[in-house]
Amino acid sequence: MNLRIAKAAPAVLMACVLTACSSDSGDGPSHTSESPSPNKVAGISVPTTYDNSQGWQERVTPGGLDGAVPLTTAPRNHLVTYLDSTGDGYVIKARDEKTGKLRWRSRPWTPPVPEESQTETGDAPPPHLAVVTSGDAEYVVAYAYGEKQADELSPAREVVEVVSYRADSSGQAVAPLKTTAVSVSGEPDRINADGSGVVIAEFDRVSTVDVATGRTREYESCDTCEKAGDAFAMVDKGLVVSSPASGYEVLGAWDGEDTVPDGYRDGYGNAIAVTEDYVIGTWDHLDVGHPARWVVHDARSGAVVADMPCSPPEGTGTANPTFYTPSVSANGRYLVVGTGAFDLKSKKGYCFEGTDERNPIELLTVDDNGVAYGVSVPTDDSEPRPQVQVPLKTAVPRLAPDGATMPAANSAEYGYFIAPTGSGKLALGLIAYPHR
Repeated sequence: MNLRIAKAAPAVLMACVLTACSSDSGDGPSHTSESPSPNKVAGISVPTTYDNSQGWQERVTPGGLDGAVPLTTAPRNHLVTYLDSTGDGYVIKARDEKTGKLRWRSRPWTPPVPEESQTETGDAPPPHLAVVTSGDAEYVVAYAYGEKQADELSPAREVVEVVSYRADSSGQAVAPLKTTAVSVSGEPDRINADGSGVVIAEFDRVSTVDVATGRTREYESCDTCEKAGDAFAMVDKGLVVSSPASGYEVLGAWDGEDTVPDGYRDGYGNAIAVTEDYVIGTWDHLDVGHPARWVVHDARSGAVVADMPCSPPEGTGTANPTFYTPSVSANGRYLVVGTGAFDLKSKKGYCFEGTDERNPIELLTVDDNGVAYGVSVPTDDSEPRPQVQVPLKTAVPRLAPDGATMPAANSAEYGYFIAPTGSGKLALGLIAYPHR
């Protein structure tokens, strides 16, 4: 099976200027004060919406041959968090989003690793990192699939291991709040941590992990629903289940069929993404000549927050629909997912599916000013994927400056970047620039 991960795509943090990098002993960022130091940050090319003359940066060490450094933000606690590879395992570091000052770091974690035969290179990829909101608290969560021994006398078994930390932790060598190992029979089809917990989907069962308590629950086959469907995410009210033949629902809370827009086909819907607050779905029109309708639901009540006509993303409506990783601006106003974007305050949607004149635009991040960042996706996979930025107030995609590095993530005031500014795979830098 191919593992499909639906959370916080790892950012590959490229080499920072060596003269501007610290050794990152854990005492703080590369500058000596809590204020950004414009004299000690590399001036890489970025979209004009960021000020690359000031900010902060840190040296980071990747894991795996692909040089990836998983990174995400914790908006409620004003943190940027990432996984740093060490000789003793991986360390989660949580830094102040504005200053780069270290708030806390975890003790080293050794994740499970796949058998050498399960990877092309024999070198395990880095774990995945997510920020999950459960109840009123944020948790920083790392997870990985592979084999692991409980101790030196025990046989190795295949597991997905999930470690969670309170985002408001402090200090050095912070221990996990919970460590949960879920037994699996081979590589899972999908792991999702976009909502309020972790969902591990295999061919014949689904397991869920509560990151606050460590409790797990297992659902056999389709015990998850009265109708056939895939359980692919969790929100506070329950499991999100979706099927192109019967629509989508949050078990025990609400059914998407109760919110089908007028003129759209009852039951022909798919959930394509979730956040802690929203479930995003698409519905086919009764008239095949009309586009589908994208709907953003309140995850707790199922109420429609915003919707728009737009052709469904590739894979939607099939037996194996495509699930997307959404991004929400730090202020909560803007949401982007695949080829769609929403202004949740004005309840307006923006469709960037392909037309006769333009390739589809896949959006990856969005900032508080309503500027979305992504790539143009050609029909021929061998062609380049130009980077674009889209101010949603005009909804007109623009090419990013030639050679610009796009943000891997955004907080309220800063963007965080991948930067080829040095040599060698270990010379990587996390660079933060303020929004203009």
